[in-house]
Amino acid sequence: MPSSNKTLTYLAWLGVLAATTTLAVYAYLGFFSRYMADDYCLLVDLQLGDIFTASWNKYLFSSNRFSNLFVLGFWELFPQNIAFVPAVHAVLWVGGLYWLFAELNKLFGLKLKFPILFLGAETLVLFSFFTAPNIFQVLYWRPGQVTYLTPLVFFAFVTAWLVNLVRKGRVSIPLAFLFAFLAFFIGGLSETLGALHIAILSLATAGVFFFDRSPCRKPALILLIALLTGALAALAAMFLAPANAIRINAENGSPALSTVLFRTFEYSFLFLRIAVTTLPLPSLALLAVSSLMTMLLLQDQPKVRFEARVYWLFLLVPILLYGLVFASFAPSAYGQSYPVERVRFPAHFILTAALTALGICAGYVLSYVKFPAAVRYSVIALAFFALLYPFWMMRQPLATYEFRRLFALRWDEREQMIHEMKASGEQDLVIPALDGYEGTKELDVRPFFWVNQCAARYYGVGTITAISVEEEDVLNYFSE
Repeated sequence: MPSSNKTLTYLAWLGVLAATTTLAVYAYLGFFSRYMADDYCLLVDLQLGDIFTASWNKYLFSSNRFSNLFVLGFWELFPQNIAFVPAVHAVLWVGGLYWLFAELNKLFGLKLKFPILFLGAETLVLFSFFTAPNIFQVLYWRPGQVTYLTPLVFFAFVTAWLVNLVRKGRVSIPLAFLFAFLAFFIGGLSETLGALHIAILSLATAGVFFFDRSPCRKPALILLIALLTGALAALAAMFLAPANAIRINAENGSPALSTVLFRTFEYSFLFLRIAVTTLPLPSLALLAVSSLMTMLLLQDQPKVRFEARVYWLFLLVPILLYGLVFASFAPSAYGQSYPVERVRFPAHFILTAALTALGICAGYVLSYVKFPAAVRYSVIALAFFALLYPFWMMRQPLATYEFRRLFALRWDEREQMIHEMKASGEQDLVIPALDGYEGTKELDVRPFFWVNQCAARYYGVGTITAISVEEEDVLNYFSE
């Protein structure tokens, strides 16, 4: 039999090497991140009094996301945090998912080895990054990062902790209140993730209530209901926020429920159609990795009776996928728009997880098929090449390297210029403009443009005007 446990372990380590290398590239590019657009306004918010007052004023007058400033304020405790926080997010997300898989591995007695679990965590993160329509705004631009990536990182750790406590039977009322608070805080980062979290928790609670008869049922329900209560409270707080008035079309007012449902149905279908048709290669690679590795893992195990109910998962997983995408798109539909690129990132993560689940189901079915030895050798070869695919994925982030490097260099030199001009007594500054990137605004030629106003307040000057500089004249402003 060619697919021994040792062969499977070698393949898993190969996948870990490929995924880790590509994720390291994504993390490295984060060191070229600098403040842009909303960054300046959020930094000004943090400068206005204590964090609680700033968050309350933001909730009243500018945004319903009441937890963001607390996260941003924490990062601002560390110098140059804008550069290393993307790498921290990538590492923490992989770590949180690995912890979750390790806890599930122990809970269900699966006896999967470290490289298999770690490969699963890295695969979910890497393919989510790769398929994101605008990874810059999600991973490298902090307002998008704290809204659409940070909650997913938090969810991974909270879920892993929940499974750990349930598995050990260490659940108490104080812990339930703590979990409710955590869900409330995380929900306050994003209405998109808040709605998605509520959908997942509702399904998990219903599943445990109706189908779990083990000793874990009661502790699991206590913590799940606590999380669901906190998540619902957070969504209600965001729905009732006075600042919502600026996000709803003033002419049409708040849409009717039927309109929201119809739009969400349409948007969800459109997203899945576009995602599947425009990203066929990563989707096929993900299916290949998950199905082939599952097949190789199971065909060496002692065979038990084939569980025919697995066929229902081929229907159930797409239904769950559509339902969860529907939940994440509902807030945007209420806001009367198709979700912009960064808002669609959670849906891409759900799609990645769904494709992985379908691949695992396919691998389970195939492991019971009696293939000739030659076919089994072919399976190992196919798995080998599929696990190399992340090395090819590296081309995408590397293509942005030179622009990101030069932008960071010019930004640093320009900031030094601002500080020197301010020190010399100038208050109305005229500085070189830099190009915006991936739909994120930079400083403008108009001194009263909102980004310029926030930047001027952040640097403590009167006005800032950013003028375009021709390439041949750039050295008059910057050093090479």
